[in-house]
Amino acid sequence: MDKNIVRLVLVLAIGCACATWSPAQEEDAPAKKPAPRPPSASKIKAQEQKNAAKAKAAAEARARAVDINHASRGVLKKVPGMTDALANSIIANRPYKSKAELVTKNAIPLDYYQTIRKLVAAK
Repeated sequence: MDKNIVRLVLVLAIGCACATWSPAQEEDAPAKKPAPRPPSASKIKAQEQKNAAKAKAAAEARARAVDINHASRGVLKKVPGMTDALANSIIANRPYKSKAELVTKNAIPLDYYQTIRKLVAAK
């Protein structure tokens, strides 16, 4: 009877060990990625300078943008590709809440709006 108890304990121990671990589990486990290194001070400074330059360029572009609500026909004609007919159409459909209304009010075609959207503003 002692042999049966020992045999039962061994079977249970082996069964538990097999149920909790297998070589397949190690293969399925994702490999640990090394922690990313923090950027160096020079890279941070370079990125800050790049961001500042982009912000400055965007501010200058907004300052140069032609106000479609107040610009005269002559100022509108300075926008690249602007014709008399388009300028007259823009003036006739004023006021605009946003520059996208140039298209929704059918003042200019969508493809032309795509080319000038950074050059105009509705203030």
